[in-house]
Amino acid sequence: MIIQTFIVFFIIFLVIFSGPKFRKREKSQLFKLFTIPAFLACIMVLLTMIKVYFIYKLLILIFILVMVLLSYWQWGERISRWWK
Repeated sequence: MIIQTFIVFFIIFLVIFSGPKFRKREKSQLFKLFTIPAFLACIMVLLTMIKVYFIYKLLILIFILVMVLLSYWQWGERISRWWK
């Protein structure tokens, strides 16, 4: 059951993150294309295991994304140097 949940969320996030930004098909871009949806799918599976309702899962993901955005604004130069 957990594997099927992971696969469903992974496919959903893969479709979301496979926009025109990732169409360059460079090696690092393909790595990002698969790691970001896999990470988010793992988070959703963990939240599914502790029986958090769907709307709260989305709110938690939005909260995490806002925190990442604020962190990027604060530490953007260091993060971009580390990411490349």
